[in-house]
Amino acid sequence: MKAVNATARVLDALVQRARLLRWTMIGLMVLVVLIDILKSSHYSRFPWDGIPGFTAVYAFLGALALIGLYKAIGYGLVYRAPDYYTKRAGRKAEARDEESADG
Repeated sequence: MKAVNATARVLDALVQRARLLRWTMIGLMVLVVLIDILKSSHYSRFPWDGIPGFTAVYAFLGALALIGLYKAIGYGLVYRAPDYYTKRAGRKAEARDEESADG
């Protein structure tokens, strides 16, 4: 029970500090790109390994693509309207009523 309360407090604190968290993450992403640009490339197996900042930008774009894909899958396959189950229950009840009236 204590772990649940602690987790809820942490999540609540993160939500209340959303703007700070967002800017911290953006700052960290910029820092990673700068480090990738400024570091010397001792290893260059592929032609794009020599492009400054390519790895960080490629990883960021890949993460955005995965997020978009997962959101599309979630909305397409998982998401249901808030009244989905009540509508479905109503249709089943109507079908039962029609069957009993026919019988």
